[in-house]
Amino acid sequence: MKILLSSIGRRGYLVKYFKDAVGDAGEIWGADLNKFAPALQYCDHTVLLPKVTDPNYIDLLLDFCKTNHINMVIPLIDPELEVLAFNRDRFFDAGIMVVVSPLDTIQIAFDKYLTWQFGQKNEINVPVTVITLEDALKYLANGQLSWPVIVKPRKGSASTDVTLCSNEKQMCTAFDKCSEPMIQEYLEGPEYGFDILADKNYRLISVYCKLKLAMRAGETDQAVSVDDPELTALAQKITHTLQLFGPLDVDVKVSNGAPKLLEMNPRFGGGYPCAHLCGADFPAKLISMYHNEILKPDIISCPPGIYMLKQDEIISPTRHQLDSIQNNQ
Repeated sequence: MKILLSSIGRRGYLVKYFKDAVGDAGEIWGADLNKFAPALQYCDHTVLLPKVTDPNYIDLLLDFCKTNHINMVIPLIDPELEVLAFNRDRFFDAGIMVVVSPLDTIQIAFDKYLTWQFGQKNEINVPVTVITLEDALKYLANGQLSWPVIVKPRKGSASTDVTLCSNEKQMCTAFDKCSEPMIQEYLEGPEYGFDILADKNYRLISVYCKLKLAMRAGETDQAVSVDDPELTALAQKITHTLQLFGPLDVDVKVSNGAPKLLEMNPRFGGGYPCAHLCGADFPAKLISMYHNEILKPDIISCPPGIYMLKQDEIISPTRHQLDSIQNNQ
């Protein structure tokens, strides 16, 4: 079994999880555009690929997978998802399981305004959201919005260009500086994350919930698992109306006692290690899916009180190790 983790970056923990899952009979391959990506040092084999925006990216990746008999590809960053979803049939036709949801699902998740529309359409609680200053000012005047508000990009990631605005001047300035901006209700209250997994038939397999204790650059840095039937029911409702394959990372805020959907990321999220510590083991389940095994859902089996605390790790590769990383660009 050969599994390729693409845009691997700093996710050394995922390499370890997948190595545990494949055992001695498998290999974990890592791809990135930067040979200094720390997680490459944990992989059995490595390759450098161009940016996902490169017009040759898919051809290079697919040819590499065919040449090296890769069985499964796991994309790990948002910009890859749409490109791979658009070309997923090319990989499946070659016998390679690319773990990405259908294009419609990816587009709903990647565009936060489409996520809001998805919530509205499916009677899922979402924050008040608008995409023009005129609507924002109208909503503020009639009480549908109140200060502060959040200005953020519809297609942003890692909390880039997210601005909390307390008055009209701040809001207008942030809106003008933001690429494809939207304006959203600011919610007071704790933030939760769901780690969800669905199989190739879009059947829900796993739901693991966590309370976020600390964030860093938009990624969960500290968390504790929770067993909350209301949150689990919301996760089931969200995935019931999506064609989801593979992992889904969902962000929810509980405001005034009611959970509201913020964002969805159809990939491994930065807080996944909390679910893994709870026994989720998505890598092993994905391998079972590759072998067409029928998985038993474990939707209500998240043990509460499991803490996840991240820390930095220092890696010092040799020049030889860095130079040995294969360049496929």
